[in-house]
Amino acid sequence: MILRRLGNKNKVSKLILPHFPKHRTYISLFFGAGGMYFNKPLAANNFLNDNDENVYNLFEVVKTKKDELVNCFIDLPLHESIFNQWKISEEIDPIWKAVRFIMLSNASYMGKSDTFHHRTNNNPKKSFESKIQATFEMIKNARFMCCDFREVLGKIAFESGKDKLRDMEQTFIYADPPYLGQTHNYKTGFKKNDTIDLFELLSGCGMKFAISEFKNKLIVDLADQLGLQVIPLNGRQSLKNRRTEILITNYRNTQMSLFELDELGISQ
Repeated sequence: MILRRLGNKNKVSKLILPHFPKHRTYISLFFGAGGMYFNKPLAANNFLNDNDENVYNLFEVVKTKKDELVNCFIDLPLHESIFNQWKISEEIDPIWKAVRFIMLSNASYMGKSDTFHHRTNNNPKKSFESKIQATFEMIKNARFMCCDFREVLGKIAFESGKDKLRDMEQTFIYADPPYLGQTHNYKTGFKKNDTIDLFELLSGCGMKFAISEFKNKLIVDLADQLGLQVIPLNGRQSLKNRRTEILITNYRNTQMSLFELDELGISQ
């Protein structure tokens, strides 16, 4: 992964992945750093959305101007004065906009983009350069979108007639929204009405989906009202607030076979 973001699923992807159904088309409503996407088998079709234009711009630049991006980032002096200047100033050029976003995210404390963080064991430049090619290979054929999650499905053209039904049956939607009450890197956070809209949208879409969240009364009540499965993710708990992370699905929790898990490098 080339981007550090709070809340990304890179470290817990192995807990979540066994609960994903087989699919040909993958839709991510809240792509962020792509923690799940970069740790799962690549689907035939991938639609990756994020409402943050900086996320969208970064991955589009990786797709189309990878070498220029690497050169700009590697040649840039990595020091606090540039970091602080970019905290208050924007970039218009897509490549420099991407460089700014990487620096603010990857060189900051916990990816919060607020405080420059000196590290003893992680050079952002070296890490970025070593991962950029692998990132490119994973996203070169993916289609990125930058819109509100409520608009994503309406922008994807499925087949018509019987082919549409088959197409939808082979589609899987993953939603990793800003958790209720959390702000993280998101400008406006995610409010109760947004959460309700997300659950209702996905429950009526006719496709398999999974939603990541922390366990709380509203989430569990919504899942119960809509007849959804609630799967506690063992070993994934917020130590600070003692909250358990869960996965909500509209399909039964059918674990992958041991053979499939071994192929993915996942041990139970």
